[in-house]
Amino acid sequence: ASAGFTLLEVLAALAVFGMILVALSAGLRFGQQVLVTQARDTAVANQVGPVDAALRSLVAQAWPGAAGAEARFTGTARALSFRTMMPESLIAQRTRDADVTIGVDPAHRLYLAWLPWYRNWMVAKPPPARIDLLANVDHVEFAYWDPSLHLPPGGWVTAWVGTTVPKLLRIRLVFTKDAGLRWPDIIVATARDPWTF
Repeated sequence: ASAGFTLLEVLAALAVFGMILVALSAGLRFGQQVLVTQARDTAVANQVGPVDAALRSLVAQAWPGAAGAEARFTGTARALSFRTMMPESLIAQRTRDADVTIGVDPAHRLYLAWLPWYRNWMVAKPPPARIDLLANVDHVEFAYWDPSLHLPPGGWVTAWVGTTVPKLLRIRLVFTKDAGLRWPDIIVATARDPWTF
């Protein structure tokens, strides 16, 4: 009887050991990719999530509050202006009703310009205050649900001007190519009763 392994047994053991290492390596690589993806998605959610919530709040509280030529809801495909109630997290003033404009500047920043709304100003109106909401935004796309279009059921239009608000508003944030960010469309129903102050 010999006291060792044959060459064939050693080669078979090495082949099995190699297959185990290959399987472990692939599993570790997959786990690492999952962690990197999860970290990236968490970073995007932490950056864009609060902006999403603020935009939803602003649009849900929209109310033109004007008549005739003084329409306070003016939307195009790239910019939006309307009267709304500001979230407490964005301002520290007594009145929260404001005329706001949402757009993207040439430096690729999504911004909110706002001016408190008073029925009668006692002094000259100051320039609107500006809050930069998000960087690395190539552009924003707005669309407005018009229930009277293509009856039934309605359709999206790229402009809205009037003393009424659309039933739904879609906001698409398109980030710069180098940002590597994506966010689903924000679709919000407008719900504020213009007669409740």
